[in-house]
Amino acid sequence: MTDQNDDENAVEDAAEKPVQVYKIRTSLKNKLGMRVTTNEEGHLAAEKINEADSLIREMCKGCHDNIGKNLEEMILIWKDMQTLGEGDGRTSKAQGIFTKAHEIKDIASLCGYTLAAHFAESLRDYIAETTLSLKNQTIIIQAHVDALTVVHKTNLKEDGGPAADELKKMVKVAIDKYH
Repeated sequence: MTDQNDDENAVEDAAEKPVQVYKIRTSLKNKLGMRVTTNEEGHLAAEKINEADSLIREMCKGCHDNIGKNLEEMILIWKDMQTLGEGDGRTSKAQGIFTKAHEIKDIASLCGYTLAAHFAESLRDYIAETTLSLKNQTIIIQAHVDALTVVHKTNLKEDGGPAADELKKMVKVAIDKYH
């Protein structure tokens, strides 16, 4: 096998061949209205940024209710999961909790509910990264669900303060002891 770096003709051959640029259009993005044009410097137009900010503000008006809905669904999945032994059914329910935690984390992060986002992300990561034994799983998931329930019912938004610190400590104790 020859080394292309040793071949002096390789550079000459490459220089003679024209470079073809293919512009691939993603029709799915166009259908969804996601084709965003930029100005000549590659920056998004200010009106597009303002439009996106307006959409986020509108979506965040219902954030607390959205978090509550996802939390209720998570709790229902969790109640079903607690009755199951090891197996595919339990794994499927854990995936459902993972998905709900991820949805809560996303909407909470976007809308400034940093404490809910913190616990939802912690729960999501726990499920994703840990071998889930029954006893440990029950205690750690329940601690996260309890913390999220308190955060939602008391409408705690910020990730700081004495109440937030106490909730974080409670979940950390469960994780440290049973992880």
